[in-house]
Amino acid sequence: MMWNRLNEQQKNWGFGAAIVVTFIIAYHFSFKHTIAAYRLNHKLKKEQVDMQGEDSAFLQVNKKYHFYTEVVKSYQVKKEDRDNRLWQAVSGMAVNKNVKISYTPQTAELTDTAGLAKEISTQQFTFKGNYFNLVKLLDTLSKSTQTGHIGKLYIYQPKTGITETKNKDLTLQLDLKMLDK
Repeated sequence: MMWNRLNEQQKNWGFGAAIVVTFIIAYHFSFKHTIAAYRLNHKLKKEQVDMQGEDSAFLQVNKKYHFYTEVVKSYQVKKEDRDNRLWQAVSGMAVNKNVKISYTPQTAELTDTAGLAKEISTQQFTFKGNYFNLVKLLDTLSKSTQTGHIGKLYIYQPKTGITETKNKDLTLQLDLKMLDK
């Protein structure tokens, strides 16, 4: 064997080299990752301590946000402004869902039968598009809090002729009802 032919000094150098190679391999596969994890843990703990000082400022900003939100909710706007905002919101949703829109500006106002001092406004919109886009639009409108509630809807395919079925667009007539303050 080759190990037996080496003298004592060569065996010591070979053993030392084997130890150095073992430490390099151990560092590369184990210690390197442990040291990186330790540094990351130390950095995250430091950031967490820094963020705790900012939490008190966040609470103050959050209080201001809720205060101003309540103020804005109670703010009375002119009816024309409300109609414009409703049109902008609904038309934005329609464009986003690839649906054509037209607006019937006639509003029917009914007095609430419960004797409340509020009125119910109804605004009618007409949409044209394929079935799936219309359903996506209805889902978006039903989740929106700024457009009122869906009072009535009617989906149909306009009859233009017996042989014309190329146009697969459906028409959706939708009434949105909302309470006037």
